[in-house]
Amino acid sequence: MGPLEIAEAAMRGLTRSEAVELFSEDFMSLAQAAELVTLKLWGDSVTFVNNIVINYSNICVAKCPICAFYRPPRHPEGYTRSAEEVAKAVEEAKERLGITELHINGGFNPELSIEYFEELFRAVKARAPGVAIKGPTMAEVDYYSRLWRMSWREVLERFKAAGLNAISGGGAEIFAEEVRKVVSPYKLSGEDWLRIAELAHKLGIPSNATMLYGHVERPEHVVDHIFKVKELQEGTGGLLSFIPVKYSPYNTELYAKGVVRAPAPAVYDVKVVAVARLILLDRVKVAAYWTSTGKRIASLLLKAGANDLVGTMYNEAVLRSAGMAASTTVEELAEIAREAGRRPALRDTFHKVLKWL
Repeated sequence: MGPLEIAEAAMRGLTRSEAVELFSEDFMSLAQAAELVTLKLWGDSVTFVNNIVINYSNICVAKCPICAFYRPPRHPEGYTRSAEEVAKAVEEAKERLGITELHINGGFNPELSIEYFEELFRAVKARAPGVAIKGPTMAEVDYYSRLWRMSWREVLERFKAAGLNAISGGGAEIFAEEVRKVVSPYKLSGEDWLRIAELAHKLGIPSNATMLYGHVERPEHVVDHIFKVKELQEGTGGLLSFIPVKYSPYNTELYAKGVVRAPAPAVYDVKVVAVARLILLDRVKVAAYWTSTGKRIASLLLKAGANDLVGTMYNEAVLRSAGMAASTTVEELAEIAREAGRRPALRDTFHKVLKWL
């Protein structure tokens, strides 16, 4: 099909089978179709936030074979940051870099209490008022709720009361259980991820949704994941963005075992983002996650359905441990958007435009 035909089919509403078939189309046709849909429904703006990424701990018992970041308990390279350490770093980043968001995640650390997180969030709010805290993933909420023998609701309510403003979208991986058995066998199910997201949204805590691709998934798994994201957004309206995250296999167990030998090709990046836009339409922004694709491919993805660049991601460590890009600047992200012929805009965590650049 040509770009216009694909775009018209998308605007009418794709079925799952039709969306799967799109992966067999020429990637340029898909990109052009997704761009037509994006410009029609969203206009020509591309947004991003000025944020810092801090991992509160790299100690984790999940042992996901996709991860190069975690260290087991009592490992010499393991760490847990104090509340004061995190708060001081955020305060300095606000003063020096003008950040408006703290993106904070970590591993499944069995030594942490809920009071640790409450102290951390309160310390950040005291030292850096006005900085939004976008914190623990649905996977972390699930793990810690079981560790602390609390309900998801109680954990979320206490996090919110202590200062949590939004939830990052990690831990979603691919919702299909046959894939999760390979990439994250000890994490929560895809259905539980969606249930926690729905609950968080109902409690007034918005979130992102991610999708980790480029490992052992097939197109039908990608399509199913995106349709479930769409259904979640239609049910709650609580999603801030959809972020396809390209898997980097280096330094991971899947790479060591030869299950995944290299990152997915750029053509597949384009197809994933384009299909996401053609399914999601105007429901939620689709991000070009430059930290996982690289900055040059991110600019290309802005011509294939993406209309958000996530953020500056100062100090990002998880993807860096797998050999991917670390951080950038507001000016560089604006230039990436301009290279794609888009109008760059600095936004806050909740996608309110702060300044056109």
